[in-house]
Amino acid sequence: MNSVPAKIGVWFYMIFTLASLACSTFFYFTATGMGNIAIVCLPLWMAYTVFSVFKSLADLIGRQQRVTNFTRMLDRWQDAFQSRGKALLLLFFMTVAVGGIKLAIPVILVQF
Repeated sequence: MNSVPAKIGVWFYMIFTLASLACSTFFYFTATGMGNIAIVCLPLWMAYTVFSVFKSLADLIGRQQRVTNFTRMLDRWQDAFQSRGKALLLLFFMTVAVGGIKLAIPVILVQF
């Protein structure tokens, strides 16, 4: 029942990860005067985001373990809140919050 919203959540997770990778790459090649922390941590963050994108793609194509996990999470939230709408709202909020953090990390790293 919650497999379609879970699959949409996984797609948005992957889109935020791709946006974070693009932001990191942009900052790495265009920012001037970066400190040692940014020079070391930005490539590490880019490597993590590339890994995460490939893992998300593999999950959507193959075993779909992440979709299954999102579906179970939505089912638990629906039982806890006694409402499917509240569970979907929480999924939306959590996806946007995690995506915002992923986009903020490269910006924060460039400051150091």
